[in-house]
Formats: sequence, structure tokens, C-alpha cells
Amino acid sequence: MPKKDATEYRWNSGPFQIGIVANGGAISRIDWLRPDGTGTINLLRPVTEQALASGNPSSLGCFPMVPFANRLAFAQFEFDGRLVNVPANRPPSPHAIHGFGRGAVWKIERPTDDTLRINHTHDDPDTGFSYAAWQEFKVTQDDVTIEIGVQHMGRDPMPYGIGLHPWFPATLDTSVSFVASDCFATDADMLPTAHTVIDLGRDFADGKLIRHHRGLDVHYAGWQGEADMIWGDAGYGLHMSASDSLSNLQFYIPEDGQTFCVEPVSHVPNVHNHPEFKDFGDLTVLDQNDILTGSMTLTPRLIDPTDQNLVAHDDIDDEEGSDAGNDVLRADKRDRLLVD
Repeated sequence: MPKKDATEYRWNSGPFQIGIVANGGAISRIDWLRPDGTGTINLLRPVTEQALASGNPSSLGCFPMVPFANRLAFAQFEFDGRLVNVPANRPPSPHAIHGFGRGAVWKIERPTDDTLRINHTHDDPDTGFSYAAWQEFKVTQDDVTIEIGVQHMGRDPMPYGIGLHPWFPATLDTSVSFVASDCFATDADMLPTAHTVIDLGRDFADGKLIRHHRGLDVHYAGWQGEADMIWGDAGYGLHMSASDSLSNLQFYIPEDGQTFCVEPVSHVPNVHNHPEFKDFGDLTVLDQNDILTGSMTLTPRLIDPTDQNLVAHDDIDDEEGSDAGNDVLRADKRDRLLVD
């Protein structure tokens, strides 16, 4: 990806400071002023000068995905009786990934007290993707909501998908919980191959420590639209909620275990080429001037690090008789024995 202007623009609203980089429409930081007055917390993974200078939105805290999310096999699909070819944008891979918005320069509009909007346009007659896209940031005293939207401007209909790709910091005590009904098996290129049930190794309904699941990269369908993240030693948690239009979730933990992604998206990756996946998260066909939007809300909170209810389930002692009357602990103990 060519290096572009990586200037970080910072916007203060309520207890939050949001950093925006026009290149890729990326979010560099969401700093939260702790209500106990002891400093700030960057809710996204820490931004570095090297990451900013790289000009790569994937090295920052969050970036938009439009007009499709995640991977598209061999950068092509058939639609309305024709073959659509899009750029393969992560060489040497033959596939396309994360859409076009990540490679565009977004315009930052003048903010109000509680709202900031950035946008970009794309017009490619060869593919048929002609659209205006935006991200709108809305701040309250309690949370930050990020809306991603796209309006199709072309004369002929086209299939669209959207998503947001936040990166969060991972420490030894970071745990994540969310509920979904289905997930997908993948091939060596991380393209979905078949719908499958959620086994114990991919079930995060009761919360699991990130450090025990490095290398996990799973797509979930039937996501309930909420996720909870806890950093016990740092004394805070973060609740994510998403709109109904972002009913799928991509969950990724790199092998180094220093960060992880909880990505609300609108469709199954590569559903363009797998009509049998449509029931688990389809694209939205937009006619001229039609709009598709989705939103993600992040709500931080302080927690008591000594609260035993927040102990990550993977670390529960397996000694016989250790609170054997507690059904939740017994379930967690079983999960640890079978998975970790």
C-alpha cells in the first residue's frame, strides 16, 4: 500500500478524544478520560509513531470495510450475469480483502460538539461500484458510536457489504465474551468453506482469556450484537454493541497475542461466491441512491480488579471441591479441561 499523509487529527468531545487519520479513514485512538480522575485509557490498541508513519491503516486502531468485509476469493465474483473483478490488494495473495475504503483518503468534515463525520467517494465503471461512503462518530458522556454507511450512486444495482475492524490491546488477563449461533470452517487462506457448529474451542459465551487462544481467526453468524471485554489488572471493561445490520462477527487473535479484533460486519466473507452461505449473512443489493448503514457503540466502564466475578474462566482452579456447588464454575472448569 503506497505511503500517504498519516497526519493524526484529534477531536475532543465529552470524556473522549478521538484520533482520525484521513488515509484509510482510520481511527488512531479513542482515549477515555477515567471518571475517577486518574488519567486516560486508549480503548484501542496503542498507537505508535511508527504505525502512524507507515501510512497503513491496518497498523492503527480501527478502519472501515466497504463495499465488502474481509476476504473475497481471487478478487472476483459473478453478479447479474457478469464477472466483476476487483483489485487484489494484499500481494502476493490473489484475493481481495477489506474492500476499497481502507485504501482511500477520507475527507474530515468540521465537527460539532458531539458529532464528527468523515467521508469518501469511489467511482469505478469497470466494477460497477460507484458510491459515497461515510463514518459518523457520535459521542455522549457514556459512549462512542461509530456509524458506517454507503450510498450506491451507479445506475445499475450492485451488492454491498460493510463492517468495522477495531483492534484492541491484549494483556495476560484480557478476557472476551460474546454469544453467536453458528461459525464457519476455513481453508488455508482463511476463506470460509462450510457452515459448522460452535465447538468448545470457539465458544466465548462465558468469557475466555485471549492468551489461551492465539492464532484464532473465526467468522461467526447469528451474533447477538454484543461483546464484553475486560482488562482486570488495568481495572476497566468495554462493552460493544452493534446494530442489527451488523449481525455477523469476525474474531481474530494474532499469534503474538498482543492484540485482538472483534469486527462487526454485515455478511459472511466471500458470500459473493457461495450462495449457500446467504442465510447466514448476505450482501445487500443497492439500487441507485439506496443506502446501507451499520453502527458500533463502545461503552467503557471502571471495574474492581478484586471482583472475583470477573476472574477469567480459563484460570479457575481445577482442584476437587473448589466451589463444586457453583454451576457456572463447574461449566467453566469443564471448558478449560477440554479446550485449553
